[in-house]
Amino acid sequence: MSEKYYQEYGPIRRRKGEGRLLIDEPPPELPPEPPTPKPPRRTPPVRPRRAPVIGVLLVILALGVALYFAQPFITDVIAADRAMPGVSIRGVPVGGMSREDIQNLLMSQHEAFLQTPLTLVFEGREWQPSLDDLGVQFDGEQTASLALGIGRTGSPLHRIEELWALQQEGGVDIAPRLRVDASRLQRYLTNLAGEIEQPPRDAALSIAAGKVLPASARAGRQLLVDATALDILRALQSLEPRTVPLRTRILEPTLADDDIAAAVADAELLLSRPLELRQGERRWTWDQERIAEMLTISIIDGRMFVDLDQARLERAVARLAQFVDSPSAEPRVAFRNGRLHIVEPGRDGLRLEQPEAAEAIRRALRTQEHIVELPVEVVRPQITAETLPSLGIVELVAEGKSSFAGSAEYRITNIKAGADRMNGVLIPPGAEFSFNTQLGAVDAEHGFVQGYAVIGNRTQLEWGGGVCQVSTTVFRAAFWAGLPITERHAHPFYISWYDAFSFPDQAAPGMDATIYTGVQDLKFVNDTGHWLLMETIADTNAQVLSVRLYGTRPDRRVAVVGPEIANIVAPPAQAVYVNDPSLPVGTVRQTDRARRGMDIKVYRVITEGGVQRTPELFFTRFKAWPDVFVRGTRSP
Repeated sequence: MSEKYYQEYGPIRRRKGEGRLLIDEPPPELPPEPPTPKPPRRTPPVRPRRAPVIGVLLVILALGVALYFAQPFITDVIAADRAMPGVSIRGVPVGGMSREDIQNLLMSQHEAFLQTPLTLVFEGREWQPSLDDLGVQFDGEQTASLALGIGRTGSPLHRIEELWALQQEGGVDIAPRLRVDASRLQRYLTNLAGEIEQPPRDAALSIAAGKVLPASARAGRQLLVDATALDILRALQSLEPRTVPLRTRILEPTLADDDIAAAVADAELLLSRPLELRQGERRWTWDQERIAEMLTISIIDGRMFVDLDQARLERAVARLAQFVDSPSAEPRVAFRNGRLHIVEPGRDGLRLEQPEAAEAIRRALRTQEHIVELPVEVVRPQITAETLPSLGIVELVAEGKSSFAGSAEYRITNIKAGADRMNGVLIPPGAEFSFNTQLGAVDAEHGFVQGYAVIGNRTQLEWGGGVCQVSTTVFRAAFWAGLPITERHAHPFYISWYDAFSFPDQAAPGMDATIYTGVQDLKFVNDTGHWLLMETIADTNAQVLSVRLYGTRPDRRVAVVGPEIANIVAPPAQAVYVNDPSLPVGTVRQTDRARRGMDIKVYRVITEGGVQRTPELFFTRFKAWPDVFVRGTRSP
């Protein structure tokens, strides 16, 4: 039937460059022109007949419809389950092959690809993910279905085109089908990134134990996931094992080595050696660790700088002043029978010029020598026998008391030495009194001995152990005088002997004040408008220390509310043992007894000129304290 069709209508061919079918056939013959009648006469024009052309088109249409319905039948009869002749997959003919044969051929032909589709490489390292790792499926079944469907599926015109291509144009070649799960491919590469990526590391500078520790910068690396994924997809299209380099980019650090080089050099100079502080014959030394505590590191416009922190430097100089300043430049005075008497002549004193000293230290640390001559001011006595009547010291302003009953001999010695340093001291109007400055050096030269004091986490030997009895008593005198207390620190744990004389009508905790030279101080301001005279009396018979402030009593009344005790905590049940290399092995001695913890609030209420001020809170927190034992570790 098809031979008849082609013989009758001629061959059907595809015109190159166009996508439609053309029929090759001779042009229709035109009927001969009728003879011209004589005599001539006018006749209407005769239009060409269209019936033959329409008929041809109808026949072709009918033939196409017939082929549409007849072709599946013909091909099913010939080879319904086999690919048509002329079908190939990537150049390999599969005509006449069944579905199973095609799938087996694909698996055999691409076995190497299916086993190792890709090798990812980066800087000598290799990864060989499977197709499943990459989210890729080699779909042999669909490829076979496509091969079997050539010439059998689609619209009539599509089928005719495929049949024509199979028989006249060298056949139809198709490519195997790959299914790609893009999310799985992204997930694999993201996980792989964790093995090769590294963040950039900025150049850094740290200071530990007074030493400069620079760290070099390091460039970072980032895996370009999207670009690598595209390279992988392109490589997979070859269906052959391929090597794909991983795409990365370099991440530059924000701070390079050159950006911190100047800061490293500055820090090394600042910490090159200890700083020696001189004042006359006296010497003090700040080691590198102490200097390092005052350094600050900053980054400005992408560069690092090292400098001394001004606030920290000023605090360090203020602590230094407690050692440099003279305890007192004024004469020592006693108040007897309502009159003042000079009991010790005044002498020139020294006062550290703190702003100038801070600047001198800053300059010295930028030199190789690291030596500072401290600037001091000579303070001349203001008080003479002639000026005594003008000081306004005419009466008792306030008194503080404390009991040192039961104290060991070392405590009594240190209490008397500390009280002596406070006795007869004159405090100018408006001046801030510093207990540590007035106390001065605590050593044997000034009458002190070693005794037990609270240091760190236990009670241990320290020069001047027991001087806190004096600071506590001075605090109480200033408290009851209504003077502004500018610095006060309570002891870390409860000490029962400070309860006595703490309040007018009861003995209770919350009215103590501890000091530690250069660290914790007791300070108050003389706001009475007149000079104040401090007098101390250590009554060893009654074992009571008294501190009296003489001057002109302001129109001021002081009352107290409290103490309010809360948050009581039982002492720890577990004892603490502290190794002491100064004691021989086998020695065990208790240094602290367990004490409960508590919070204490004491309010000072001042009424001046008939006007009551806002109550002032003095807060104390005692920690719960365990039994503490020291045990010797020194070998025989």
